[in-house]
Amino acid sequence: MVSRLLPASFSENITSKLGPTMFSRFLESMDAEVPVSIRINHQKMSKPDHLEQVAWCKSGFYLAERPIFTLDPAFHSGAYYVQEASSMFIGYILEKIGISNNGLKILDLSAAPGGKSTLIASILNGKGLLVANEIIKNRAYTLKYNLSKEGYSNVIVTNNDPKDFSHLTSFFDIILVDAPCSGEGMFRKDPNAIGEWSPENVKNCSLRQQKIIHDVMPALKPDGYLIYSTCTYNDAENIDNITKFADQYDLTCVDLDVPDAWQIVKTEKNGRIGYQFYPHMVKGEGFFAAVLQKNNDAEYKLKLQTSKNLQVLNHKNRPQDIEAWVDIQNHCLLADKMGTIHLFPEVFAEDAKILDHYLKLIYCGTSVGLPNKNILIPDHSLALSLNRSIEINTIEMDTNTALHYLKKDLYAVEHARKGWLLATYKGQGIGWLKNLGDRINNYLPAEYRILMNIEKGRTEQFDSNPISNFRQS
Repeated sequence: MVSRLLPASFSENITSKLGPTMFSRFLESMDAEVPVSIRINHQKMSKPDHLEQVAWCKSGFYLAERPIFTLDPAFHSGAYYVQEASSMFIGYILEKIGISNNGLKILDLSAAPGGKSTLIASILNGKGLLVANEIIKNRAYTLKYNLSKEGYSNVIVTNNDPKDFSHLTSFFDIILVDAPCSGEGMFRKDPNAIGEWSPENVKNCSLRQQKIIHDVMPALKPDGYLIYSTCTYNDAENIDNITKFADQYDLTCVDLDVPDAWQIVKTEKNGRIGYQFYPHMVKGEGFFAAVLQKNNDAEYKLKLQTSKNLQVLNHKNRPQDIEAWVDIQNHCLLADKMGTIHLFPEVFAEDAKILDHYLKLIYCGTSVGLPNKNILIPDHSLALSLNRSIEINTIEMDTNTALHYLKKDLYAVEHARKGWLLATYKGQGIGWLKNLGDRINNYLPAEYRILMNIEKGRTEQFDSNPISNFRQS
């Protein structure tokens, strides 16, 4: 039982915050089942009316039990994302502060594996620009994959240290810092986190969080918003840090007017405001969030920079058949130094050059493909894209066929056209194949293939569970 593993000093701290009666309820919740929640991609999946909705997220829903998501092709198509419910509160924050301006530039500083970034991308709905960053390289590539499944082209993924963003003076309208923390809110979901907790670690995390904010604050525009979040409970990492940030950087805390019925605890200290999630009060894990608006500084406009790796393609130097693959309307085509072509919003082309000058970009817009003798070899990201051409030939697969395609042990298809085909499941792309007649070439990247034993692990859960009741393309 998780409640028996909690360190004494942690329990004392929570008791002082909640009181003995509420602490008893907190302990009971620590031994309860962890809620399972998903967030649907409204461009790929219709609202599942049979599921309980997450109160603070219109696209968030709870599942009665945790299925084997790997065995649902809809999961691989990006029809939904498995995300902890409390963290979906970021979507409510964005709605409250308003993101109606189509030109907004948003940074998710510590974005992997991608839950909050895919949520932001969904809310932007193809407008504005999202820069999702992750300092750890292999996690940055996981972030890239999860964002590509969302299907939007207005996304850049970077692999940088927070201090690298200090050069981008007044560049972003909104910066989300989901700060590395002591992980107290994850004790129920991941009991291993308990063994890593100590008062000293809490102190170190608080100092690290302060440094991260110091590094990234120059990149926030005047009147811009800093969204700060953690998955912990203690004041040192939460409201005390918010107070320091507000005082040091001339920031004003934003009152979000959260409905009482949600039972999210509003934390106030010296006029500073934060919002705390407790598992005995909400259907989710421990979480903290606060919003601060920047008051000072004159806005600074960055000079245009020469891109290190990106070249804008014109009609003469792009593949002749490119428009057979992708809808270019309101977009430009960028080529990286390896030759891969990317679809990117034209209005942000100069911003992409600036970002490429200062940062390490590992994903820019939608990767369309790599030209080979002026003929395009399509990228996996294009199979998942919302901007791919409707003229592309497709082959619709049932659950069993789709799973074998995703495992890369499907060797032939019947009654299909020869040539390039988009493999689809319930109308949504899951990857490319090339039908040669007597066999197929499966172009699913090896790193994305299903590794588990399909036949051993498979149940009827996805055939009977309408989680996959999503909109046909």
